[in-house]
Amino acid sequence: MAIKIIEAFNNKDNYVFIPACCYAGNQFEVRKYGYPPMFHLEDAKIDMPVTITDVPRLEKDGSGKIEVNTGDAATPCIGVFSESEKRGILVFTVQEINGENIGLAYEAGQIRLTWPVKREKEYRMCTTFENKTPWEDKPAEIPYKILDFSCNSLAEFYRVFFENRKIMGLDCKRPEVLPFEKQFEIQCDKFNAMNWNEKDQFYMIGTDLTHFQVWQPGWTGGALSGYSLMKLGGELETERQIKTLEFLFKSQKESGFFPGIIDIDGNEHGDGFWVEGTEKWHLIRKSSDILLYLFKHLNLMKERNIEIPESFLEGTKKTADGFVKLFNKYGQFGHHVDVETGDICVGGSTSGGIAPAGLAEAYRFFGNPEYLRVAEESAEYYYKTSLSKGYTTGGPGEILQGVDSESAFGLLESYVTLYDVTGNEKWLEYAKENAHYCSSWVVSYNYKFPAKSEFGRHDKKTVGSVFANIQNKHSAPGICTLSGDSLLKLWKWTKDPLYLELMKDIALPLGQYISTNEKPIYDWDLDPALRDTDDIASIEKHRLPQGFVNERVNMSDWEDYSRIGGVFHGSCWSETSNLMTLAEVIPVLRELNEI
Repeated sequence: MAIKIIEAFNNKDNYVFIPACCYAGNQFEVRKYGYPPMFHLEDAKIDMPVTITDVPRLEKDGSGKIEVNTGDAATPCIGVFSESEKRGILVFTVQEINGENIGLAYEAGQIRLTWPVKREKEYRMCTTFENKTPWEDKPAEIPYKILDFSCNSLAEFYRVFFENRKIMGLDCKRPEVLPFEKQFEIQCDKFNAMNWNEKDQFYMIGTDLTHFQVWQPGWTGGALSGYSLMKLGGELETERQIKTLEFLFKSQKESGFFPGIIDIDGNEHGDGFWVEGTEKWHLIRKSSDILLYLFKHLNLMKERNIEIPESFLEGTKKTADGFVKLFNKYGQFGHHVDVETGDICVGGSTSGGIAPAGLAEAYRFFGNPEYLRVAEESAEYYYKTSLSKGYTTGGPGEILQGVDSESAFGLLESYVTLYDVTGNEKWLEYAKENAHYCSSWVVSYNYKFPAKSEFGRHDKKTVGSVFANIQNKHSAPGICTLSGDSLLKLWKWTKDPLYLELMKDIALPLGQYISTNEKPIYDWDLDPALRDTDDIASIEKHRLPQGFVNERVNMSDWEDYSRIGGVFHGSCWSETSNLMTLAEVIPVLRELNEI
């Protein structure tokens, strides 16, 4: 029979883990809201417990079961940690047998591998439903390896995972990509042609945007992308990015924070997806990103002897002061705040995980010790409430407070920056723990896509792509929205080659996802039958224009079986990630003769 059962331990304190899919059994508060999910006013409170949507999960008491497949995981693996027994188990397997994925399941202390996949419930975009397809038991030997080890903490558990995530010897060869200079040329031309808003003078976040999404600061790239264009580009890009920052500061509120969305007519909107009463809600992740990136800009301008407008300095201080005031009042940065007053609307989560990095840079730039105090206290808060418990949450704005990779890498940036600023070894230890956890979100091998899918046709490599979160179950090109150079710094400080390997895995394959005139990528709405016809017009409307990078690296069937290995027709934040990588990582790797 194609079932393998591994006995773990059936304890109430079990921490159940599937990379990029399940953390702490996903045993959190649940709201069964459709996409895009958003808290309602009756949900909102300052002492908000971690609250997620209806994803595959155990019940809060540990009962129930999780059944997913290897396409849902960054590494084909399932594990359990028991604090009471001081023991961890990690079971690794392969992706597929004869073109069909293997099932990963956990129930009542048992880890189960099945082939083909056995799921009583299937998950689709915030919703689970009964799977009525009968399971066909086929004969097969399921390859697997078990690590059963003494383990005193989750930090040790994740270190073992980090060191063994490629233990099955699956294909993890990185792809050949366009020369890095050519990548920048294509991306820069695309941004200047398609992302420059001539009317209001700023670089937009994408290209195929709705009326309401012309500008979002932070998160998806607003005011972030132009930093790389400014660093690697010429006079035009520098001039345009300075104008982008002028636009940013003109929108700044008295709180020091920034409106979540500005539409094409200049109207401001909150980050509550139009839920009544959320008009002034602001996802704190957005201003957190902005704070750190402002110092990237200011330092670059100083380096190049570009006069820094006084309004930029005053606005940057105002944002840093807003975070200090927020933390001093609540002892946290919260999840959503009132953009006008800076008061918390929804508390909790790790949405502001990158804010300590911004505050540490504020201390380094302005010399105000209050910035460093709050940076350190808030970073410690995030360690105690999130990382030490084996999860970080709430980075994206449309997952409630789901566990995610974006807050994880943001928090890593904070610990690395704090160590760089203070030299305190505690922050280096936290950074290493954080990096081991981050590795669970990074695909460790090359997924075998269906041959007729777009990524199957192009032989796209998935190694180094980064899963988004436990709700939106796709991997993506790059970290949203960072280069990940924090891993490079860790490698320099520790000389552990696994940090460098992880960094290279993330950074070097990115160029394969750029649609080009020579190698265009087509969206998932293209009828395969059209490929063999002369209907060029019908085919071409599905082609992503040169320079487009889509966020989807769909290994999971979370959107539909037909969309595995496909992309929608869109230009996304992954362009920002690639630009940041070209600006911050590639030059360092070259300098070190690592590429």
